[in-house]
Amino acid sequence: MVPILLAMKWLAVGMVVLGLVLTGCGTIKNYNQLAQPTDKDLATYVGGTVFKIARSSDLPNAIGKADLYGGKVFRGYTELRYQGMTGDGKLILRVTEVETHSTDTTMSRYGASSGSFSGYSSGGGGVYGNVTVYNPPQGSTQILPPNSTDLAFDATKEKELVVAGIRVLFIEFTPQTLR
Repeated sequence: MVPILLAMKWLAVGMVVLGLVLTGCGTIKNYNQLAQPTDKDLATYVGGTVFKIARSSDLPNAIGKADLYGGKVFRGYTELRYQGMTGDGKLILRVTEVETHSTDTTMSRYGASSGSFSGYSSGGGGVYGNVTVYNPPQGSTQILPPNSTDLAFDATKEKELVVAGIRVLFIEFTPQTLR
């Protein structure tokens, strides 16, 4: 009777631990990281970057939840560049969106190869058998072709432009520079 109670106790403890592990992994979140500082005025030149946002998300685990160790997957970026001015004084801006396709998971990033051997002895000193090696799945991240759009923006009529959730305020502009 005691061994059955002990087994039931360990089963209950195992279920609680498994439940904590599964609920400890949160849902996958997306992250945006702005490369430029936001606490000061910025300047750029023709062809230069106005802003760039790098996107990432949590690395998925075996059950589709976020990696417990905080691993991230690169998901692309959004970039706004100054391209100069039109003849009538409008700013020429280029918005570039780059996205990725990733098959990375915790198993492909942290997985290790393992192996097994099954064999027998012939009795005469020889050993025969099979060795099997199991490799983790291979993950990859592919960068998809960029999507770029040029736009003419009249900063004399509107000083503010919102791109990808970022508000850009144009203070001064010349054919060569932008602030």
